[in-house]
Amino acid sequence: MNLVNMVDLLNYVKKGEATAAFNFIGLDDFKGIVCAAERQQVPVILQVSQSTAAQIGLDYAVALTRVAASKASVPICLHLDHATSIDLISEAISCGFTSVMYDGSSLPFEENLSQTARVVKMAHDAGVSVEAELGRVGGKEDDIDVSIDDQVLVDPLQARDFVLATGIDFLAPAVGTAHGLYKGTPNIRFDLISAVVELVEVPLVLHGGSDIPESMLRRAIQAGIRKINVGTDLQVALAAALRRALSSQEGAPNMRKVHVIAQDAVCDVACDKIAICRGKQ
Repeated sequence: MNLVNMVDLLNYVKKGEATAAFNFIGLDDFKGIVCAAERQQVPVILQVSQSTAAQIGLDYAVALTRVAASKASVPICLHLDHATSIDLISEAISCGFTSVMYDGSSLPFEENLSQTARVVKMAHDAGVSVEAELGRVGGKEDDIDVSIDDQVLVDPLQARDFVLATGIDFLAPAVGTAHGLYKGTPNIRFDLISAVVELVEVPLVLHGGSDIPESMLRRAIQAGIRKINVGTDLQVALAAALRRALSSQEGAPNMRKVHVIAQDAVCDVACDKIAICRGKQ
């Protein structure tokens, strides 16, 4: 299949279900994610952060994903996640990304709105979908680090105005989740999710989808979340698998086997997340 944008990809997802979006940093987790999508026969969103873009290159990310999409039996979207640079977004669109996120959540509301609208115009002209964040999601996402004290929950009325004024395709409202691992029990404001759903006509995204109890993820989907971002859970599984595989070998390790084990571990975790998004037990 060809690469698709997020709007087109969501057409393959049933109402009442969500699509899983997975951040990757290299070939092992990339192949593990694609393996899970093929095994579960569901569309998948592959995401690249600013740091990963700087590490592996936007062009490499596009090349990998185009190869995967050409062989896959399910739709695949390549999404630039949490980009704070409009120049980087422009470069990603030129390289072949089919979706982008402009993260102006640290800016005053009016500036976030105007910059997001600028990105929407640029992206839509190229057939690329746009996600934006409103409020501030806590935790650490690459070089974006928001303390619990600095996180700001979304204002539903402001969300309605923001969506109408910018023309974004997806909204990531801050509803109490956090990037990375949680230090306690997550405090997700399901009432805020429901309130925003009532006021906006675009799909909602849950950021910080790792390390959250399954029951909470299912409840968030029931409240109206249509896309769940997962990154940290994959990296934890990947690191643990690499440690186990390397420690079990003496002498010069067979790195081909090590990488296969790592890919399988990522695939298993991604399959579990996809099952939750689809409402499977």
